[in-house]
Amino acid sequence: MSPSILRRPLTLAATVLLVLTPSLAGPLSPASAEGTKQDKIAERETVDQQLEDLRIDLGGVNDELADTYIALAETELLIPEAQQDLEDAQAELAAAREDDRLTGERLTAAQDEEKQLSGEVETGQEEVDRSDDELAQVALDAYKGGGLPNPSTIYTGGQDPQDAVDRSMNYRLTMSSQGSRLDTLRADQAVTENSADRLTAVREEIDALKLESEQAVQRTADAEDAAAAAKADLDDLYATQKTQRDDLEAKKTKYQEDEANLEDRSSTLDTEIEELARQEREREQKAAEAAKKKSSSGSGTGKKSSSGGSANTGGGWNYPVNSRMNSNYGWRYHPIYHTRKLHAGVDFPVACGTSVGATHSGRVIARTHNSGAGNKIILSHGIHNGKLVTSSYHHLQGFAKPVGAQVSAGDTVGYVGTTGSSTGCHLHFEVQEDGNSVNPANYL
Repeated sequence: MSPSILRRPLTLAATVLLVLTPSLAGPLSPASAEGTKQDKIAERETVDQQLEDLRIDLGGVNDELADTYIALAETELLIPEAQQDLEDAQAELAAAREDDRLTGERLTAAQDEEKQLSGEVETGQEEVDRSDDELAQVALDAYKGGGLPNPSTIYTGGQDPQDAVDRSMNYRLTMSSQGSRLDTLRADQAVTENSADRLTAVREEIDALKLESEQAVQRTADAEDAAAAAKADLDDLYATQKTQRDDLEAKKTKYQEDEANLEDRSSTLDTEIEELARQEREREQKAAEAAKKKSSSGSGTGKKSSSGGSANTGGGWNYPVNSRMNSNYGWRYHPIYHTRKLHAGVDFPVACGTSVGATHSGRVIARTHNSGAGNKIILSHGIHNGKLVTSSYHHLQGFAKPVGAQVSAGDTVGYVGTTGSSTGCHLHFEVQEDGNSVNPANYL
């Protein structure tokens, strides 16, 4: 593979026009990948919980309209996650491209060094060979007798003393020259050997960098694909969001009459429970008068009759189901019609079929059904601070106790459902004082 191919610039598809976030982050480690997976699971659980709460808030809304709104809400809840996925993909792409660039630079530098070292090794070897040849020739000449002069001949045969001096100087210069040449040969050999060792190391480095470059190219290609997919997913969500918004507006117009059912309530009275509370108070008073008359007639024991009466309130109120509470009591803003409506109780998101327990001891005074509350059971808990306290459990799948049954706190009185104006399984729970709804948090 040529260096130009190894370092080729990689471009994203024309449809993905991204502003990359600079980053040098490498691939995710196993630990961070596991963390990312857990984060995704947590994000999905949060989205599901928000959708569950929204579905409960849509009580009284046409099912088709509610489903359209929930679909839009889910899309909009997923958009931030998709945007984060795109940003992460952009950062990984930028890091991959930078890694590819740096690897290419290192490979180019290594290849340039290889060329330089190859030349140095070749030149050095030539110099070593030449010097070696010269020294070999000197040695051969000396062996044949035509080489270096005998030192004793320097001082004989001369015509005058100056000639002897000149011949001595030439002899020393000749010997010094041959020694220097030998030292140079040894130095050239050492340099050449070092350059050869370095050349071997550089060639090994080049092989490793070529493999690393191929991996960087693949990583960049994978990052491009991931970024393109993330961009496409986000674009799809935006397109879906627009379609769902248009659909919601059309359905709002279609079911405009439903808005009339969500107008502000001028009173907190539930007329159905108000009448039941009046009847229960009369029954309680008659039972108390009968017990008082029986006691004053001297019939013997002096004990008050407990038959037919309901339990007095006090401590020991329980949650009706084992679940978190949401949609607190009070006025709330409707997410579709943008109107205010009293939410006269609290909601517990829980699966259909879950047992519903009496929040306090008492007596079942009614089992009813209407289009709003669906299947509803009402318990009387007696007189407390001069007021008759009742509790009601809405949207039940079924009942577990008949009218008139005495119950203790925790006894199953029904089962969670989604009957009436309900768009999802949950329990709507209310507490009333003389028929007026009050905040259940005052009791639970």
